[in-house]
Amino acid sequence: MGIGTDLFNTLITASLLLIAVALVLDELEQYLVPVLKRYRARFIPSHVTWKTFLPLIITIVLAILMHATLISTYLIIVGILITVYFMRRAKKKQELLPARQIFQLVLAFRSTYQLQPTVFLTLDRVKEKIDEPLKSLVRVMVQTFYLTSSPERAFAELRARTDNVYLNQFAYILEMSETARTDAVINALDNLVERLRIHDELRRETESSLMAITGQTTFMQGMAVLAIITVAAVPALRRPYTSMGGQIFLAIVLTVMLIASYYIDKVINTLMERIS
Repeated sequence: MGIGTDLFNTLITASLLLIAVALVLDELEQYLVPVLKRYRARFIPSHVTWKTFLPLIITIVLAILMHATLISTYLIIVGILITVYFMRRAKKKQELLPARQIFQLVLAFRSTYQLQPTVFLTLDRVKEKIDEPLKSLVRVMVQTFYLTSSPERAFAELRARTDNVYLNQFAYILEMSETARTDAVINALDNLVERLRIHDELRRETESSLMAITGQTTFMQGMAVLAIITVAAVPALRRPYTSMGGQIFLAIVLTVMLIASYYIDKVINTLMERIS
């Protein structure tokens, strides 16, 4: 009865708090959003979002609720480590060159090159049709050519900035265009487009296969977090874990869960990076 009452009171209090915060944010949104966007663009990297700091916020709240020095310190350290991991993963993901961007670049280049077979003039025109980070790479390559008048330097600059297989194949085709006929260049671009299309189909199939795994992993992680929040919020459930032995036991259990989650997440991200 006591546990049920404590849990009910905690849920009611949390719900009222969330409603109050939502109402305040809704009122301030029209004033805050423009200011936040301006300062975010200046000081905060684009790959960092509020979700990046969510694990740290949760662990700080749990640390306060636990009222136990060892496990509270452990939770804050875990929150910091997870946040750093999320930031690095987001940055790495942002720096990846998705094959679909290269696909867009090759298609845009092909259609323009047919009308005007000039490599760097065509690249200069089509670079605005693609997204970042590929857009910046193409811009640097074009600028290098205009500054040095050397195609070799321009392509070397591109290869120095990325080791993407498909982009290197595209650069090789462009290099060969100086001595090859226009129709031969178009055929080579068509072959590259076909390889990119096959790659995109493989990516879609792999994402569909991984969807079930990621869904199950997310569900288990959510249940684990919910269980920890419940233990921290309900005094009767929290009491066994305030002793030194209880804190050590809880830290061991959490460590095992975190290692398992990290391993699964690492495997999934590695697979996604290979087919992105």
